[in-house]
Amino acid sequence: MARVLRFSLVLGMLFGSFNLLKANDENARMMVHLLDYIAVDYSMAVNQGKVINNDEYSEMQEFASTIHTLGISAPAAVRADIDVLNELILSKASQEKIASVSNSIKQKIISSYELEIAPKRWPDLDNGRQLYALNCKSCHGENGNGKGLLAEGLEPAPTNFHAPDKANGLSPFQAYNTIRLGVDNTAMRAFDELSDDEVWDLAFYVLSLPHTATEVNLDKQEIDFQVNLEKLASKSNQEFLESLQPGPAAQELISALRLYPKEIAEKSQGDYLKQAIDLLKASDRAYQKGDIAKARTLALTAYLEGVEPVEIQLRANDASFSAQLEGQLAKVRSAIESGKSPEEVSDAIQASVQMIYQAKQKLRDKTFTAWLAFLLSSSIILREGLEAFLVVITMLSVIRALKLPKANTYVHVGWLAAIASGFLMWLAAGNLFNFSGAQRELMEGLIALFAVGVLLYLGFWMHSKSEAGKWQAYIKDKIQNLARTENLIGLSFLSFIVVFREAFESVLFLSALSLEIGDSQQAAFGGGIVFAFAMLGIISVLIMRYSKKLPIAKLFKYSAIIISGLAVILTGKGLSAIQEAGSISISVMPIDFRIEALGFYPTWETTIGQLAILALILVLWNVINRKESPAVSPS
Repeated sequence: MARVLRFSLVLGMLFGSFNLLKANDENARMMVHLLDYIAVDYSMAVNQGKVINNDEYSEMQEFASTIHTLGISAPAAVRADIDVLNELILSKASQEKIASVSNSIKQKIISSYELEIAPKRWPDLDNGRQLYALNCKSCHGENGNGKGLLAEGLEPAPTNFHAPDKANGLSPFQAYNTIRLGVDNTAMRAFDELSDDEVWDLAFYVLSLPHTATEVNLDKQEIDFQVNLEKLASKSNQEFLESLQPGPAAQELISALRLYPKEIAEKSQGDYLKQAIDLLKASDRAYQKGDIAKARTLALTAYLEGVEPVEIQLRANDASFSAQLEGQLAKVRSAIESGKSPEEVSDAIQASVQMIYQAKQKLRDKTFTAWLAFLLSSSIILREGLEAFLVVITMLSVIRALKLPKANTYVHVGWLAAIASGFLMWLAAGNLFNFSGAQRELMEGLIALFAVGVLLYLGFWMHSKSEAGKWQAYIKDKIQNLARTENLIGLSFLSFIVVFREAFESVLFLSALSLEIGDSQQAAFGGGIVFAFAMLGIISVLIMRYSKKLPIAKLFKYSAIIISGLAVILTGKGLSAIQEAGSISISVMPIDFRIEALGFYPTWETTIGQLAILALILVLWNVINRKESPAVSPS
């Protein structure tokens, strides 16, 4: 009972903490929402130090007072600026001053509360169109001009998104806040029933409405500055226009940004390898200025977002060169992290840039034939699948020897669930690729290390049963304890986690490859996947058939060795993935030697990690052998 009470107390504290964080986030978002209104609408209340509309001025005072109340727990610097804003409104300061202070407070709140100012994925404007028809059309009108069927008599009138101040002055982030929070004392309610993704889709769509009649030629768009999802979400058209030369071309580019945000962003950033070069050069500049943290982040991003997305094609074209390039980029990060001289870091970066130019040359004229698409997709499944199925087959062989058909079923349920999860991930691959490269690598690494722990446990268990005497004792114990459901569930979980780790990585690689090969070779791409699964099935049948001829003690012994070896391999791969995510440091070894199939990489962290796991296996096996060996009587 006491344990239950303690658990309830802890659970209550966790929920309380979550609710507090959620409330703080909502308060911060409301403050930002009101600050946007003050920055834009203050001009309708005050002009040249005089009140021109009493209702609007009262509203400005009310908004400022609400911000003061909501910000009572904000950082001191934010509270001080809020007090300044209240005083400026009371003194009827100029529109420019009010807007400047409001925007400054807004940025501080966003930074202090770490508010998300952009969606986690690219907006779906088609979904936004459907949501608009269901929720907004009746008031704002079909084309967003504010003249819907229910608009008549509403005070204030629904927003006309074609009006210059709204079309050019609003950002999707501001529209998001309005949709999510609503506007008090108006017909604009808060749309709490919509998910965050749906609100972002709707926010981006309403800002595209003024541009729907504009014909945009994407091929002719010349972009001399980079845009990304965060910039497109947080900046208004006016802010973009300030960096462009006035004229029709600028207006067409703004229309393109709102109608085709993802396509324009990708066009502005160039291809992946160009992004890698630009990021490495920026890293070099940051290091020369002494900003080591920024230099490390830029160098890491150059690999994750610039080189890794084309790694599949590069490996297919020249696997050796691909490994060399990955190793060279690791040397750059190692040089930065270990505080090498600016000259050494520059030399390492320059060497990396030259190799990336070589990579661009290798890929420039490379086209995906049907045969190449077939080979690439099948090789991915075979490479990732063999590791997982080797563990599963070993488990099934042992279970067959134990004559426990119920356990056999649990293992099948586990790996089939992992395959089904992989298929669902494939269907949701568009959302998966909105994870950053670092998030993908970190998740892959953590799954691998978790699998290592489970494999070690299974390996020790098999090793402890690998001698005839121990096996007979185990069988006797098994007969006396038939109902051990927990162990069966553990076997099911092991088969799931091992296969799921490989399925996760396969989906990432296959999704990237599918996008690269285009529509023309999708049949060959799918054929490669089917062929690989067929080959895995044949290999599995052969292994299961020949394993029957092994004595039970040897089967356990060899199975323990195989599984423990896989644990060592996954340790190297898991640590390498976490290094690539930037979560642990990279210390390059003097000799650039790697065997990816064995999870061996030329870094001290991965090598020491593998040696530690290997040493742990040997020590524990030795302990098990000593514990189980009969005492030797003195002669």
